[in-house]
Amino acid sequence: MPHPFYHRTRELATLNEMTTERAAAFVLVYGRRRVGKSTLLRQWAARSGLPTFYWAATRGNSETARADLVREFWNWLHPGQGDLAPRFSNWPDVFRLFGQAVGDRPTAIIIDEFPWLIEAEGALPSYLQHAWDQQLGDSRIKLILSGSHISAMVKLLRADAPLYRRLTGKLLVEPFTFPEIAAFLPRYSPEKRLAVYAMLGGVPDYLLEWQDHKDLKANIQALFLSDRSTLRGEEEVLLSDVLRRNDPDYRTVLASVARGHRELADIATDANLPSDRTAAVLEQLIAMHLVEHRIRASVPPEQHKQARYARYVLADPFLQFHYRFVEPNRTLLAQENYAAVLAQITEQLRSFVGVAFEQLCRDWAVVAGRAGGLPLVPDYISSDWQAQQHQADVVAVNWRERQVLVGEAKWMGEAVSRKVLRELRERADKVVSRMSRARPAKAKPWAVHLMFFARHGLTPAAQAEAKAQGVRVMTFPDLVRDLERLARLTR
Repeated sequence: MPHPFYHRTRELATLNEMTTERAAAFVLVYGRRRVGKSTLLRQWAARSGLPTFYWAATRGNSETARADLVREFWNWLHPGQGDLAPRFSNWPDVFRLFGQAVGDRPTAIIIDEFPWLIEAEGALPSYLQHAWDQQLGDSRIKLILSGSHISAMVKLLRADAPLYRRLTGKLLVEPFTFPEIAAFLPRYSPEKRLAVYAMLGGVPDYLLEWQDHKDLKANIQALFLSDRSTLRGEEEVLLSDVLRRNDPDYRTVLASVARGHRELADIATDANLPSDRTAAVLEQLIAMHLVEHRIRASVPPEQHKQARYARYVLADPFLQFHYRFVEPNRTLLAQENYAAVLAQITEQLRSFVGVAFEQLCRDWAVVAGRAGGLPLVPDYISSDWQAQQHQADVVAVNWRERQVLVGEAKWMGEAVSRKVLRELRERADKVVSRMSRARPAKAKPWAVHLMFFARHGLTPAAQAEAKAQGVRVMTFPDLVRDLERLARLTR
C-alpha cells in the first residue's frame, strides 16, 4: 500500500520551476534520511507528464553499480530486454547512452542515493561534468541527483567541485513543521502532537509509523523500546553516513553533546580528543543537521565566529529522545524490562516536551518575524545565557534599531504564577545588560518588548502583572492557531 503524500506543495512547485526554465536541467535534491525525497520525486515525476527513469543506487563497487544502472535503464527503454543491455567498461559511455536515449524528447532521469555512487567511483562528478559539457547540456534531459548524505551533496555545490556552474538548481527537502504533522496524527490533541514532535520531529517516515489510535506509552514502547520496531537501531543508520570509514570520533562527540556538554572545550575534554579534531567532527555533524551550532542572542553578529559564544546541541529530535531514554537503558531493554524504562520516560516526558516547546516558540518568532508579526524586524533569533545562568528562551534582536524581544516559555502543568512572570523582567534586564556592554551607545537605550509563552495561561494575579508590565502573553492554543495561520500565509 503506497504511503499517503502530504504537503510538499512548495517543493513540487520548485521542482517544476527548475525543470521548465530551460531545455536541459541538472538538479540536486538532498535532505536527511527518511525525510521523503524519493516519495517527492516520484510524485513530481507522475505529475510532470515526462517520461521518467528512476533508479536508486545501492552500496557496492563501481562495476556492479554501473552494470545495474545500465541494465535497468535499458529495460526502461526496451521493456523486458534488460538482460540484453550493453556492457560498458566506463562511466562516460553510460552518460553518452543517456544523451542518445533522450535526444530532443524532454525526459527525466532520477538517480537516487547518488553519494553511494561517488563512494564507489570518486571520479564520477568529473565524468558527469564532461558529459554535461559535451552532450547532456545541449539535450532536453532533466537530470536529478538525490541523496541523504547532506555533507556529500553540499560538496557538489562548492566552487572547487567539478559540477560547479553545471547544476541548474538545488532543493533541500526538510522535515515537516509542527503544524504540518497534524495530517499524520488527526486523532491527537495539539498537546499530544507536540509530544510526538518532540520525539520524532517532522520526519514523515517516522510519523507514518506512529499509530494515533493508541496512546503515547503504547507507541513509545512499540517504536523505541521493542526489538521488533523498525526504528530500533535507526541512530546507527543515521550515523552511517558520517561513519563511512568506521571512525569512532563521530559517535563519541555526538554522545558527548547528548550528555549535555555544550561548549567546544568541554566536549573535547569529555570525548578525550584534541580541540581541533573535535571542531572538525562537530562541523561534519552540523553539516549532517545532527548537531546545531547555537550562538547567544546577545552577541553582535560580527562576533558570531568566536567559539566562546557558541553552544552545541543535538538538532535531531529522534536522536535527542534516543540518547535521553534509550541509550542509557540498553541493559533494561535487553532484558525486555519495558515497564521500568516506560516509568522513567513517563516521569521525565513533561520536561523533555518542554524543551521542544521552547524551540517551537523560537520557530514561531522566526516565522512571525518574517510575516511582520513582531514589534521589531529581527536580525537574529536565538536563546541567551551566560555561564549556565540567566537563560532566556526566546530572544529576537534588531541591532541597528536597538530593539529586543525577550520571551520566556513554560510547559507547566498549571497556570503560571506572578512570581514566574516577574522573573521574565529580570532575565530581560540581564540580556539587555550584556548587549549594552557588547555594543555601547549612550545616545539610544534599548527598546525592550516582553513575551510569555504558557501552556495553560496565567493566574489572575499574573495576568494583572502582565498587563501592568506590558507583557504579551501567548498560550499554547494561541501559538498553535497562529502557527497554522502563518503556515497558510506562506504556502
